[in-house]
Amino acid sequence: MELVSAIDFSPNDQALVFTGSGSKEPANLWVYALGSKQFQKITDSPHPGVNLSALRAPELVSFPSFDGVVLSGWLYKPATGPGPFPTVISYHGGPEGQSGPGLNATAQALVKEGVAFFLPNVRGSSGFGKKFLSLDNGALRVNGVKDIKAVSDYLVTTGIAKKGALGIMGGSYGGYMVMAGVTQYPDMFAAGANLFGVVNFETFFKHTEPWMAAISTVEYGDPATQAAMLRDLSPIHKADLIKTPLLVEHGANDTNVPVVEAEQVVVALKKNNVPVQYTLFPDEGHGWQKTKNRITSTVEIVEWFTTRLK
Repeated sequence: MELVSAIDFSPNDQALVFTGSGSKEPANLWVYALGSKQFQKITDSPHPGVNLSALRAPELVSFPSFDGVVLSGWLYKPATGPGPFPTVISYHGGPEGQSGPGLNATAQALVKEGVAFFLPNVRGSSGFGKKFLSLDNGALRVNGVKDIKAVSDYLVTTGIAKKGALGIMGGSYGGYMVMAGVTQYPDMFAAGANLFGVVNFETFFKHTEPWMAAISTVEYGDPATQAAMLRDLSPIHKADLIKTPLLVEHGANDTNVPVVEAEQVVVALKKNNVPVQYTLFPDEGHGWQKTKNRITSTVEIVEWFTTRLK
């Protein structure tokens, strides 16, 4: 168990109840008795067919970016040897999200196939202080994109990742990072997976929910006064540079990042004869809620990367 959330005291203040989970542990309710200092798991989430003890736990690593800012991330390595490995880098959403050592089906499926999996927390991630959180706001977004190269360089130079066998994936803002990566560094990635990602800030602000547009002006910029900057930051305007085969997945009912974002990517790649596979989930919104769709997505992602990186 590595992650603790939803902590509360018992009525008599003699115990804590919380949700505990981790890279090899599904979410369960736990109780910690303050007097005896003993933990007790009081639920047992079902995991039919999954041997939890056979799962791989990640290690926390840190390294400097191009300007000395220290980045970190969670590295899942296969049990097949010392490496270098084909490696998939997965960027979180937010942008102010944070990747942790959770029970990650995609990570576990890939490492079982001999592919390493890395979850970086680049600048703009939460949990590292207010200054770090604001390092990618507005025009500073370009430095967040430069972190993509820093992450890839770290993995290759340390012998973790096999050069020429790097993959990149992410959902929502993580999908933006995918598209920024394959346009800014066209020769860096052998495959990518863009899951409901932003690619065009003009269409994003036009079609997203009003509340999402309002809070996004702080992170990205104001389309009323900073349209030129937002255009420069939009990967769709550099789509002609893309060489990386892409898997694109999106929910038809997504109102946070409307499906027009995915459609632009698919059209651009087909126009330029870049391999693209598009899966539209008609019964999903922003992310996958239904078990059958989660399975479909994970299987597609694992097959996409193992085919192209190995």
